[in-house]
Amino acid sequence: MSEDPNYEQNNGFDAQEEAVQSRRPRLHLSPEFLAKRLHYCSKCRWIFENADLSIQDYPGKEYDFHNWAGLSDAAREGCHHCYVLLNTLDEEHILRLTGPDKLESQEKSNPLKLWIRSYDRAWTGTPGIMTSWELHSVDQKLYDIHLEPLEDGIDLSEAEGRFIECTSTDSEASWKQILSWVDQCSATHPSCNARIRQDSRDRKPTRLLFVGDLVNSWVNLCETKTLDLSRTDYMTLSHCWGDGVPLRLTHDNYNRFLAGIEFNEIPKTFRDAIDATRRLSVQYLWIDSLCIVQDSREDWLHESAKMHHIYQNSYLNLMAAASSNSHGGLYSSKYPFLSIPFLVPLGDPRKPKLAYYRYMNARREKLDNLTLFSRGWVMQERVLARRNLIFGKEIHWECHDSTGSESFPVGTALEKRQHTVEGETDASRRTVWQNIVKNYSCLNLTFASDRLIAIAGMAAELGQLWDRVQYYAGLWSLHLRASLLWYSRKPSVQAKSFIAPSWSWASVGTEVQWFDADDFDGLAEVFQVDVDLTSNGHPFGPVTRGSIHLNGPMCEARLVKTKYTEILCFDQDTEDTVSKADMTEDDDATTQSGFRTTVVLDHYPWSEQEMVAETDVDITVYLAPLQTDIDLKLTYSGLLRLGGLLLLPTGSISGQFRRIGHFFIHDQWGMEGRRVYEERIARMRKEGKIQQKDVKLPGFVDREEWLKIYPFGNGVITKTLRSRYISAVDLGYAGEISNFLGYIDRWAEEHRKMGIMDPNLGEEDVEAKGWYRYEIV
Repeated sequence: MSEDPNYEQNNGFDAQEEAVQSRRPRLHLSPEFLAKRLHYCSKCRWIFENADLSIQDYPGKEYDFHNWAGLSDAAREGCHHCYVLLNTLDEEHILRLTGPDKLESQEKSNPLKLWIRSYDRAWTGTPGIMTSWELHSVDQKLYDIHLEPLEDGIDLSEAEGRFIECTSTDSEASWKQILSWVDQCSATHPSCNARIRQDSRDRKPTRLLFVGDLVNSWVNLCETKTLDLSRTDYMTLSHCWGDGVPLRLTHDNYNRFLAGIEFNEIPKTFRDAIDATRRLSVQYLWIDSLCIVQDSREDWLHESAKMHHIYQNSYLNLMAAASSNSHGGLYSSKYPFLSIPFLVPLGDPRKPKLAYYRYMNARREKLDNLTLFSRGWVMQERVLARRNLIFGKEIHWECHDSTGSESFPVGTALEKRQHTVEGETDASRRTVWQNIVKNYSCLNLTFASDRLIAIAGMAAELGQLWDRVQYYAGLWSLHLRASLLWYSRKPSVQAKSFIAPSWSWASVGTEVQWFDADDFDGLAEVFQVDVDLTSNGHPFGPVTRGSIHLNGPMCEARLVKTKYTEILCFDQDTEDTVSKADMTEDDDATTQSGFRTTVVLDHYPWSEQEMVAETDVDITVYLAPLQTDIDLKLTYSGLLRLGGLLLLPTGSISGQFRRIGHFFIHDQWGMEGRRVYEERIARMRKEGKIQQKDVKLPGFVDREEWLKIYPFGNGVITKTLRSRYISAVDLGYAGEISNFLGYIDRWAEEHRKMGIMDPNLGEEDVEAKGWYRYEIV
């Protein structure tokens, strides 16, 4: 940090700071330390000295502060308080609150306002007074902090060495903290110290970079077939490729890289990673672009198949989180006052009360906002690595047992590592996977074809834990019917080439989610799944085709694109119609005794010309209801939610469809209806007609026996559609789900009576009206 031009003005505080120090010997705060920490502009010093700490009523006492220009000038001149305020406030947030016109007028006239009040903090269990500090502008609260009394025993002196002279994440102080994290983890975290097994050749990276040490700076590619990686540590690097990596391993330079790589031809991010590896006394480093032959599809598939092992068995993973390409490097410049506790002398300067703000930087760096973490590939690298050293604007630490940052070296219980692949029950593992996919589907991939392979490592890790459960193109066999009910947050552009079957979430390029409930009633059964893998040795990787065969109810409808939305319309002979779920009961009389639904498309099934047409455009679709979820977690009511798929015939063979979206219908009832449903659900649970998560069906000895009979978790399927949920109707509720299922029953009966044979439908189930065998590809 540069010398402050107004530093001389602060010398008058030295005697007072020494007096404070003498009264509080256990704080160990040197005069030089306090002089730098108490560097404030004249406006802030006046407010500190004259703050009336007796005011407790909200909002407190008002004090005139700088205008915006004055705040900016004071921060530039080194006022700690003003600098923090300015950096805490987001410029867009300020403009949104004030508007550019108001901001311009304020710079010339109206000052900002500080409101200060005190309040008892006895509720925290620690006696003393806390001070609330609020910054206001144009009657809007922009920022507030809570200052705590600095008590005996609170030692802030370590900040002097760690932060005051720390202007880069490559500083001696930063590396001291890094080594402290690594040493503590290595010594006290058994789960972070698992080694690669010597006989696990399929888990080794085929190649590593030998980086030597700080004395010998030689770098060369080496093949690991002669290395015992059960005794040899290596590190990995997660980085953004950006527009491309200027240096990469190819067939042409393979032998040259084995002999040695010129250090000056290595891009900066890689050089910094090599430097960090050497500083941690590790001699080997894995970087994807230099350890996988980039012009060999075969080598790429072979190495990507064991990617999860490569990161799992890495001693530590370096993450160039703030760099958008290979030239940005690991390290960043930083302003130390944004990383240290905020110390304030309140009241009489001869006998000040020292207060501090524990979490100095209110705009604390959010890891998920860093450039690197927008990349799809990086998610599994971060999740699977035992230790992550994350280089943002400051350095962050993650391992299996702890998290931290330079500002807060030891994270709180709420900040423990959130992204993990674990779970002890079938339900928890399903939930873990759904959360992984939800987070992953928000991220960016340079190549859409990587959607399955870039998550394959996490799938493989979960597959090792999930006994007797198979993986099919992003979904798991157990309760596969429910897993098919994923839905997109918004329609995506359909890929020009095959990426995944239409029934897999990997077929769309937008965020996906699931609706989840404790009980479910199956309306269809999955009886066969077939997928062809791109590589037989990579069961969790990409596929070339996939199909699912089901038996369940189905009916025809028209999907209509209006000017504003998409709606489903049904056979008018039934006098039923389905509309957007946000339609009120007063909007259309035909829905009073009918049913309504919400449509969520994966892709738009219309041409570009049809999409821009001013007139309504419709297309024939087929609805396949799969499952009704029963949610009793609502306190004063309950919810039935029927979910199903929107399908289009492929035209290849009868009964073969591709998915284009998701639909659902829901019923909600009050307490009286809830009681009736609870009684009905309890009875159906005993009969095995509905299932609960992690509860095997009656009559089975154990989970293994159950999965032999029901590998897809179908359970007992009741094929009655009419009056299936009649309890709600008996109580005077709309019962829209019952009406919809009744419509399918009548639709099938009418078509049978009239001799109408739909060539698109598959083989009809002779045991139940409206049920068909069909395939989704």
